[in-house]
Amino acid sequence: MRVDTMKRQIDLHAWVGIVSGLALFVAFFAGAVNMFHHELHHWQEPWETAETGDANMQALLDTVIARNPEAGNWLFLIPGDEPAAIWQERVDGEAVWHTEHASDFNDAGEAVERPHSELAGFINELHFQLGIPTVGLYLMGVISVLYGAALIGGLVIHWPKMKKEFFALKHQGNLRRYWKNLHNLVGVISFPFHLIFAVTGAAMGCFALLTLTLGALVFGPQFQGAATEAMEAWPTPEASGNATAMAPVDQYLATAREQLPDMEVGWIELQQYGDENGVVDVGGSVPGNVAHHAHVVMRADNAELLTVSAPGARPFNHFLLSPVYSLHFGDYGGLFVRLLYFVLGLLGCLLFVSGNIMWSERRTDRQGPSRAAAIMLRLTLGVTFGVMAGIAASFMANKLAMYSPWPGTTVVAEKAAFVATLLVAVLSAFRFPPLTTARVWLPLCAALYVLVPVLQGAIEGFASWLDPDRLLVNGSLLAIAASLFLVNRLRVRRLRQAGPHPLWVSGVRRGAAGPAEAGVA
Repeated sequence: MRVDTMKRQIDLHAWVGIVSGLALFVAFFAGAVNMFHHELHHWQEPWETAETGDANMQALLDTVIARNPEAGNWLFLIPGDEPAAIWQERVDGEAVWHTEHASDFNDAGEAVERPHSELAGFINELHFQLGIPTVGLYLMGVISVLYGAALIGGLVIHWPKMKKEFFALKHQGNLRRYWKNLHNLVGVISFPFHLIFAVTGAAMGCFALLTLTLGALVFGPQFQGAATEAMEAWPTPEASGNATAMAPVDQYLATAREQLPDMEVGWIELQQYGDENGVVDVGGSVPGNVAHHAHVVMRADNAELLTVSAPGARPFNHFLLSPVYSLHFGDYGGLFVRLLYFVLGLLGCLLFVSGNIMWSERRTDRQGPSRAAAIMLRLTLGVTFGVMAGIAASFMANKLAMYSPWPGTTVVAEKAAFVATLLVAVLSAFRFPPLTTARVWLPLCAALYVLVPVLQGAIEGFASWLDPDRLLVNGSLLAIAASLFLVNRLRVRRLRQAGPHPLWVSGVRRGAAGPAEAGVA
């Protein structure tokens, strides 16, 4: 390859990585925790209802509709130990979603005050939109495109020496070379995984951005509705205004099981429930398929079948989109695949952080003291430690608030704990030298992820650790703690054997030492 071509690819890889690195760290770390999203719902709200099954969902549906007639316009029933109803309300033209659980009502259908948590939902929001409403989804779509460009640049750079990269994890007399080799090795090994995330993330994020742009600039406002309708299992029905009796929930489930006996029901979507044009979509997954999502759509009044979309029998649009979602969320291969995604997600975090650090050190070595490099290093450390510690703080806030005299503040406490911790970490990263920041915050983050399961056990009883859902969540948190202790050990080892790079001990205004001084690292 020509030298100038290689240089352009190296510059592309570096700059695109810098632009998207911190956002990708947030998405990957929250995404690693989010691999156990279902189990986290049980961890955050440990109680279960005594009565479960179809009758329980029917009672919940009847209660929600009786209390909120508008809920029937668009409502989701989520089965499980704690059935939930998620419904949409229009307030001043804006869509507002509400979630109500079976335990929110007594046998008479009266509301019962029960504290609830949004910890799992908040972590999910951090993953797919950085916790930024609406705009965050579009931003992550753009970031995913940049991410893909960085991957392509990295592949071009390392392809000629791919074989060598697998055996390059050694000091070679220079500990900075060791970290570079580690960065390259992680990138090479996990390249297919990162490619899947770049493509699927761009597809999900940029599709929304594309429909918004085309609707505004080319086709007009009707385009977004037409695109959404093309992707739905069944067109959104219009209310006729004629009320009619609805079939029971167990009849919907019976029709779905008749059509797809192997389907595991994940949700029941109801539109215009109570109207003669009402439609029900029983959705879920058919195990044994990568593109495992399935839909059985029927009339709401008599459960008459309208259409089926399932592996081997689905429209072209669903054929294209179903594997996108499955590959992104890793829910197609059971617990083993989710654990694999969890490990690769944490390795991805290491990839982004090490890339930013190497860029900052290399820029200082080549150009002398650099304010930009100093700021980038401190921002990287502040966001990295702030996000990790902030999520751990949200976990602890969940338990402390849930069992406090003010359990109604749980949702606010979870988010406030994250934001406050993130701000403290970023401010401290700019207040103290980077070496001090790493020395304090890295073991602190590891300790917090050990403390969370201990706090949960102390409050709810250590016997609760035997519950499979709590065991999986607590185990993942302890695995994060172990990985952070390992990284901290490597940090101490580097300092003991070679000393810090001058950039790590200098101030922002002074920048870093020049190339002559940098040789000590």
